[in-house]
Amino acid sequence: MRIINRFNIKSKLSILFIVLCCSVFIFGYIIIDISENSKGRLKAVYLQSQDVSLLQENIITPLYKLREKTQSLVMAPNKKLRVKIQYDLNLLIKELEKSFSNFHIEDEQTINLWDKYKKVIKRTNYYLQRGFEEGAYINVTTKGKDQFEFLINHLLNLQSELLNKAKTSYSNAVEESKLLIIEIIIYLLIILFFSIIIGWLISNSIITSMDVVQRGLNEFFEYLNYKKDKAQKIVIHSNDEFSQMAQSINQNFENVELNIKKNEELIKNATKVLQSIKSGNLGMRLTTNTNSKALNELKIMINNMIDNLEYKIQNEIDKRLEQEQILIQQSKLAAMGEMIGNIAHQWRQPLSQISAIHMNMLATYEFNEFTEEYLNEKIEEADMLTSYMTQTISDFQNFFNPEEKKQIFSVKEACNKACFIVKSALNYHNIELTLNVLDDEKVNGYQNEYSQVILNILSNAKDILLEREIKNPKIQIEIKSGEDYNILKIEDNAGGVDEDILDKIFEPYFTTHHKTQGTGIGLYMSKNIIEREMNGFINVKNTEVGACFTIKVPQ
Repeated sequence: MRIINRFNIKSKLSILFIVLCCSVFIFGYIIIDISENSKGRLKAVYLQSQDVSLLQENIITPLYKLREKTQSLVMAPNKKLRVKIQYDLNLLIKELEKSFSNFHIEDEQTINLWDKYKKVIKRTNYYLQRGFEEGAYINVTTKGKDQFEFLINHLLNLQSELLNKAKTSYSNAVEESKLLIIEIIIYLLIILFFSIIIGWLISNSIITSMDVVQRGLNEFFEYLNYKKDKAQKIVIHSNDEFSQMAQSINQNFENVELNIKKNEELIKNATKVLQSIKSGNLGMRLTTNTNSKALNELKIMINNMIDNLEYKIQNEIDKRLEQEQILIQQSKLAAMGEMIGNIAHQWRQPLSQISAIHMNMLATYEFNEFTEEYLNEKIEEADMLTSYMTQTISDFQNFFNPEEKKQIFSVKEACNKACFIVKSALNYHNIELTLNVLDDEKVNGYQNEYSQVILNILSNAKDILLEREIKNPKIQIEIKSGEDYNILKIEDNAGGVDEDILDKIFEPYFTTHHKTQGTGIGLYMSKNIIEREMNGFINVKNTEVGACFTIKVPQ
């Protein structure tokens, strides 16, 4: 042991490495020699077991399928099905012929039994081709059944023989492997004995020094984790590198202790500052200095961050509020423009009727047929038309009034309100609008805002149908219910959205129209209403004929 202590750690580890390499080389050589001897035995067992598996997979199992196909051929209800079964039957026979050939079955009895079974199948086909279905059925259930059982039983006996051979080979290999294991263990114990003796002498010297250093470091780490008030110095009575390491560690212990105290003070102050920021107070600053450059930089960074954070937060809030107000205002103006256009379409017919009443009254007066009864009748007709126009204005006002609280409403009813607003414009442009209600579940949300989303999508569909001059323009609406969501789909036949912009159409200020025709905020506001206000989803995809918008809101 004293001789080993004279060497340094590098020399000790070199000696230990050489001993280990020699041990591994000798043991590896013995293992390779033994494994080569057992490889042939294992290969024989594998080939025999593989023959059993191939016989089952390629011959016996397909024969059962062939038997089922033959019975299905006889029981087939029509000629068309029988032709298909016959085709599958022929394929199975070809595969079995190939399997018998590849398996190298030299047993003449097996080949004869297979040939007889094929003849039975051919006789069955012969009966079926001549319409003698009863003869085919009797042939399959009697002679065919017997011949199939003879063939299967013979193949099972052949498989059993192969399996017995494989079991015998496997048992022999197991017995030999037990002897090999004992032989390997003996060699291993001899090598381990000498390796352990040499390794213990070398490692014990190293481990002793390592243990002293580890205990000293553990005490220091306990000090760092506030489990001890002071760390003890490391003392090693040897001449190796661990002794030099211990001296270096002891020199740094005192410096670390001093630095830790300063850093702890700064960290405590930083924690207080961050807690004050979290509570909304931006008035505290860090003032303590340490010898750590990183912590000093952190102190400066935190102070600068606090100086700029309040200004940036307020500035960002102001910008966001301003942008939101602009978007809301533009959305209101766009909705107002749509509303005026739809009112114009709603009023066109009653205004024409009122004009016709005036012309009729003038003609009646000129022909001296103007009476008090006639005047009252025309005044009543005009009053009815003006009442309808007044009701239209009220309906539009109620439609665009925002709702302050959520309420339970019918999706079908909300959809009908939107369709009423835009129906006259669609009829004017000969655009067909269909509504298919599969399920009308109630949802919780803002009915007017939901109707405005539908109106916005319908208006966009109308614009693109007119812009592309689609023949027989159509818009289809479908309402149905899923497990958790009510689903509304709006599909047009305008050819769809360009794939390059499909993912951008819900972004603010994005529009495919000319700048004088749209602001690009309608779909953005629609997405906000559905996803932010009603916790739903809205998306768009292209179909074979056009674009399909899907709106999902919780039921």
